[in-house]
Amino acid sequence: MALLFLYSTNPAITHDIANKYRNGKHFVWCSEFYNPVGAPSSSPKELYRILEADCKNEDTHSSLIDRYKKTFRRLANNWYSKSEISESQKDEILAIVNSKSWKIWRPQLYIIYRPPIEISSRLIAVPASKRAAVGEEWQITSLDSAEFEIFERE
Repeated sequence: MALLFLYSTNPAITHDIANKYRNGKHFVWCSEFYNPVGAPSSSPKELYRILEADCKNEDTHSSLIDRYKKTFRRLANNWYSKSEISESQKDEILAIVNSKSWKIWRPQLYIIYRPPIEISSRLIAVPASKRAAVGEEWQITSLDSAEFEIFERE
């Protein structure tokens, strides 16, 4: 039986970019479990903990933040090459990603009500070969900002 909620941890910049440059549409990798057994990279709880600690400690060697930076640079260039954003928007995204701000990388937990996503056939099962651990993982390629709640510790 499918659980009612899905969980996804993302840096705050993800939500900001989706709202400002992507018409509120988010791409998320999510799990039915907040703390699944397995690899930390597939656990919303562990990702939240790691991002929170890296931001608090201003860890300039954070592999997780470095991975997010590379992803956003690639996405900005990809969106620009597809004419989904303008050159100035691409440059804005790159400037934000390359800024010295730690606040943009603070973790946010998305709590997603599953039924409407599943009914609309937007819940995509991640193939076992691409999962970080045993157990189901999901992607949602066009999650609207109104379709989830954000939890963020202050």
